[in-house]
Amino acid sequence: MTREAQNCLLKTLEEPPEFACIILVSSNENMILNTIKSRCMKVKFRNIENNILYQYAKENLGYNEISENLLKTFDGSIGKAISLKENQYKYAEIEQILSKIETEEVTELLTNSKCIYDKENIFDILDYMTVSIYSKARENKRYLGCLKYISETLARLKANGNFDMNIDFLLLNIWEELNEKSYRS
Repeated sequence: MTREAQNCLLKTLEEPPEFACIILVSSNENMILNTIKSRCMKVKFRNIENNILYQYAKENLGYNEISENLLKTFDGSIGKAISLKENQYKYAEIEQILSKIETEEVTELLTNSKCIYDKENIFDILDYMTVSIYSKARENKRYLGCLKYISETLARLKANGNFDMNIDFLLLNIWEELNEKSYRS
């Protein structure tokens, strides 16, 4: 909501209709004006446990397979599970890309990574890559260095950096981090 819209809402909160119960939902409390927060009661929602979310996604959302990384990307939210459903196949492709990244040539990586070049869903894709790489970092500490590249890419994309160039740069940096011997020789 813009500041102006929040100020309009403030009038309603100060003099609410008798028949109304107003519920505000926000993922970022810092974006809400203090004058609105002072007139509301805060209720925090806990994440849904993974086993419950897994069952729900299988039974109600039509997921055929849910990898551990995809379940972690849901972050305890049915809403996130719903929004990620339509691109489920992309996340399987990303898993394949990351599993071959240490043995693949850089040109093959760039050629085979077309699923990452999805402007509309890039923030979900980068979230999934973060979860996947963090999972791989448990076995191989070199993957930890890749997390900073995802974070930097997110920041540049939010600042309206060139999309294709940023994704190319991300993939090249991850490849270099994991293939240190290849590119430094």
